[in-house]
Amino acid sequence: MSEMLVPLLGAAAIIAYWVLCRRRSLVYRERAAELLVAYFAKHSTTDAEVARAEHFYMHGRHWFFLPIMTILAFPAILMSVLAKNPEPPASKERMAITDAVMKMYLSRNPLIGTLCMAAFLVAALTAFFIGLMLNRVRAIPAPSAIFLTASTNYPHFKRHAH
Repeated sequence: MSEMLVPLLGAAAIIAYWVLCRRRSLVYRERAAELLVAYFAKHSTTDAEVARAEHFYMHGRHWFFLPIMTILAFPAILMSVLAKNPEPPASKERMAITDAVMKMYLSRNPLIGTLCMAAFLVAALTAFFIGLMLNRVRAIPAPSAIFLTASTNYPHFKRHAH
């Protein structure tokens, strides 16, 4: 009987943890949706910016979002460090959307998020030191700007599988 009780309690704990994480992320998901609606309602945003923000939100709801962005972050950081003309900073609305989506993701998938953020730190430090050795570092890019750059520069992730 006790041989069956321990696995059942373990499975129940995992399911409870999963439900707790999903419930906590709903607040951030609603906030991100509100920010997106306000961003879409602005008449000064272009269709490309709207599509980028929408795809960022849509992909941010899945567990594989941050691992893929972490893998793509190293080339994006390297490109931004080695670029002669740095990208202009994103608008406050785009940064707020990115922040809300990342909060949603990290509260929904905290274990994957922790591992990916650690890998991101290693990639960022490696790219920073490469840029330092080449005397090309002008400014340290923000993580949200790197994720936006990675999602913009790799459009094949915007396609659907169906």
